[in-house]
Amino acid sequence: MLFFLSLVEDEDDAAFMTALYQAHYRLMYAQALRVLRNPEDAQDAVSQAVIRLIKKIHLLRGLPCNKQEAYLVITVRNTAINFYHRRRARAERMDGRPLEGVAERQELGPEARAVDAAGVERVKEAIRMLPPREKDALMMRYFQQLSDLEIADALGIAPVSARALISRARKRLRNLLEEGRG
Repeated sequence: MLFFLSLVEDEDDAAFMTALYQAHYRLMYAQALRVLRNPEDAQDAVSQAVIRLIKKIHLLRGLPCNKQEAYLVITVRNTAINFYHRRRARAERMDGRPLEGVAERQELGPEARAVDAAGVERVKEAIRMLPPREKDALMMRYFQQLSDLEIADALGIAPVSARALISRARKRLRNLLEEGRG
């Protein structure tokens, strides 16, 4: 983890984050372990949280010590909860149970499966026609399984704006498919 802290450009910021990390690591790790109940996952969650906190150095510097600690704990807890939800969703996708609709498609004949494959191609083409920002937001949501907050961070916008962007993208995608352009 200290490797990531060495990547902070400003030496004062790097020293500040290193000191903060060393002073509060046990507290952050305990919080993540409480949520995830797995030592390796807890370490990963702490690492992800610190990477997020690096972006908030100026905010952290302005907080009194007791509020810094609370901010760290809340950030680690939220990161661990998101980590847990992503891990659970990934496990549900990978556990071998067919997703809804997959079993029905397997029972269809070759002609129906070909039509279904053509529908998938239509959707892919419609996604390619979306504006880049909307396409990125949809990909982050549905393929990377990111939360609104994570999408907002990645795009540099507010979480409410991320939700609106995803909503607009879905509507535009639906319209493209209805028009037959995708």
